[in-house]
Amino acid sequence: MNIQVKDFTDLELKNEVGTLFQDGFIFHYEQNLSKDELVKFCRRIGNTDDDTAGWYSYNPKDNPDISRVMPGGLFGGTELHWHSNGTVHHLGEFKEILIALYCKEECVDTVFSLMNNRDAFLELPEEEKDYWRSIEIQLNNFGHGIYGSSEEAKDDNSLDDYIKMEPHTDNERMPAVNIHPVGGQEFLYWQPPLIEKAWQDGVPIDVSLLQEKYKKVLQRTKYIKDIVFREGDLLIMDQLYTLHRRSNIKNKTRELWRVAFDYTTIINE
Repeated sequence: MNIQVKDFTDLELKNEVGTLFQDGFIFHYEQNLSKDELVKFCRRIGNTDDDTAGWYSYNPKDNPDISRVMPGGLFGGTELHWHSNGTVHHLGEFKEILIALYCKEECVDTVFSLMNNRDAFLELPEEEKDYWRSIEIQLNNFGHGIYGSSEEAKDDNSLDDYIKMEPHTDNERMPAVNIHPVGGQEFLYWQPPLIEKAWQDGVPIDVSLLQEKYKKVLQRTKYIKDIVFREGDLLIMDQLYTLHRRSNIKNKTRELWRVAFDYTTIINE
């Protein structure tokens, strides 16, 4: 019988978080979770009060910290570009650095890809690391955001009620290389559809050229894992150490339960 995460002891849970720090994600299959059990498990790690999404109309009323990712729910059925939770936010402007995805209804024709941007950076030669440490970026939703095209962005209204943040203006910026507030390791931060401005050592640089440099470092098979979600699969991913993307959803009954949370509970213990 497959081990169920809902039955983890405290020690097993701490080991699980250790794996999360080591790999950037954890994956379990053949889980049997109710909405209550999924939220309870996530709360053993951190706070699930997603204050930017907890009141969506397509969230279960009895479990508002769960967002239903599906056609007609969060993100609709369109292709999604590489991104992580927080998207247009600069680091420090959001707290939910963990995402759990539990597959309730599968679609074997949809591919979910996970990229480890932390390992890609740490394995660079020191000279290249220093280059990226000199880079700063400004993020804004100035196009079609994380959607595959402007048409797809217009077709999906699932984020219409999302609490919109004010655009970053003038010279507001964040470093491309940051240190994880819990894991303590450096990582290279990338939100490809959302970089509007960039600087090197304080001097403005061409964003398109920077994007090509990002791709050369990050879009490598050794750092990417492709997943086809099947019923009972559970993925938890750190949103600073990893990015993810998704192909179009073909089976319109596909449904993932999404919980955004942090590490506060496990840290405080």
